[in-house]
Amino acid sequence: MTELLERIERYYDAVPRRFARVEECGPFTLFLGEPGGWVYYGRPRLGGTGGFDAVDVAAATGRLRDLGLPEVLEWVDETTPGLRGAVQDEGSLSVEELPLLVLDEDTGDGVAPCALPPGVRVRLLGPADEAAVAAGRAVSELGFGSAGTARGPQGTRERDARLRPPQRRVLDLLGQGAVRMAVAESETHGVLAVGRTLPIDGVSEVMGVATLPSARRRGLGAAVTRALTDDARALGVGTVFLTASSPEVARVYSRVGFRQVATAFAAEGRDRP
Repeated sequence: MTELLERIERYYDAVPRRFARVEECGPFTLFLGEPGGWVYYGRPRLGGTGGFDAVDVAAATGRLRDLGLPEVLEWVDETTPGLRGAVQDEGSLSVEELPLLVLDEDTGDGVAPCALPPGVRVRLLGPADEAAVAAGRAVSELGFGSAGTARGPQGTRERDARLRPPQRRVLDLLGQGAVRMAVAESETHGVLAVGRTLPIDGVSEVMGVATLPSARRRGLGAAVTRALTDDARALGVGTVFLTASSPEVARVYSRVGFRQVATAFAAEGRDRP
């Protein structure tokens, strides 16, 4: 287990270094995006041996705030067990607990197969799929804006109202294979579910799996996850993992082959007056 979590920690450190500026702040590494752009965070320094206290937490979040960036810290409790207490002592952050699940070398053939509704297919996207990339982003916004797994009223009309051209940077990353994106799309209704991975050095995280609320409970998120994990395996990725937004969502992933191995935490600054 220690080796597995170390692999994941190296991945957590490597991914944002490809896209963000990096600054060390006490026992934290801060990954700095641009204000209003892609959001990054601070994490415990890879390989660090020091402890954490409320002063360290305040210094890191204060630096992010001074740069006009979200005050976000992320960590895995089993590898940095003292950080949760330091965050609680600092007192200004809201803390979210996220089950960390893995589909690694010991879990067999991968995510269990799932039947798709008639007229729906799942496919990987490339840089020429601008319309599907744009629709996927809108589905993601609506899916994550409506927590849980229950069906909701937001559908294709709300998705289409949010459509905007994808960033050139995203299309370039798809073309390079640095980002892998899959969608479930209907012949008549277009993109209904989306997800992505970023494979690095034999490890990949399944991220951003979201289903249009009106299309939930049809196996679309599981099908997208299956496509992404199959793609990762084909690329030679040995360790595939994800963090679930809640125990309820974790149970959904456990039914398709993932197992919980640890607990991740995300701490975010509350709105300030």
